[in-house]
Amino acid sequence: MKILFLDESGDHNLVVLDKNYPVFVLGGCVLDDNTHNVLTDDIKIFKQNLFGTEEIILHYKDYTRNKNGYEKMQERIFREEFYERLNSIILNTNFTLISCVVDKEIHKNKYGLLAIDPYILSLEVIVERFVMLLREMKEKGVIIAESRGNQLDNELNLAFLNIKIKGTRFLRPKEIIDTIDNFIVKKKEENIAGLQLVDTLVTPVGRRYINKKNYYINYATIKNKFRKIQCGKYIGYGLVILPKK
Repeated sequence: MKILFLDESGDHNLVVLDKNYPVFVLGGCVLDDNTHNVLTDDIKIFKQNLFGTEEIILHYKDYTRNKNGYEKMQERIFREEFYERLNSIILNTNFTLISCVVDKEIHKNKYGLLAIDPYILSLEVIVERFVMLLREMKEKGVIIAESRGNQLDNELNLAFLNIKIKGTRFLRPKEIIDTIDNFIVKKKEENIAGLQLVDTLVTPVGRRYINKKNYYINYATIKNKFRKIQCGKYIGYGLVILPKK
């Protein structure tokens, strides 16, 4: 059984755009049960060694801004050790990354009032590639998405149900139903390792697209984790940029 852990970076608002981060990124890390168990143990040890507790949640916005339990990140030596260990966990964990970047300004200008919500658009892309990956592996899978609040969670569940009913551009409904066993929404406070892993990766993917430097997470490692074909090409397979040029 493969698990796709799903999280986003940026907001899905197309009315007011953040000029500093005008993109929406949805990303999914695909792991099997055994790998996720190992990752869970690795992250527990990582947290215990650095913070003396396993309860602190790895959240990119918190540890890059030195807040909500990460105030010690202001100390250079501690910060360097934190990122060295975190990058090592990413490097040594066997997972496949699938991500979709929506350039909101281009998307809005191209489609106007017909522009699809970036989350819904990205979800379809991620589901397609997850199903394709599962077929290649002859496996079944589940999706665990991070909660975004009750209303947005309801919209997300309805969006996935709609994909199951109508299919996608490249997949018939039966192909999705036969391959993905469940779609579950979990809260950040549940301290799930896979959700914390993908949270660490999605913002660096967005920053890379808008040519902002990634100071903390090694992007070469992230790039190597994208789903790809045999020749090594990952654009369109593990990383999808929308709208397509």
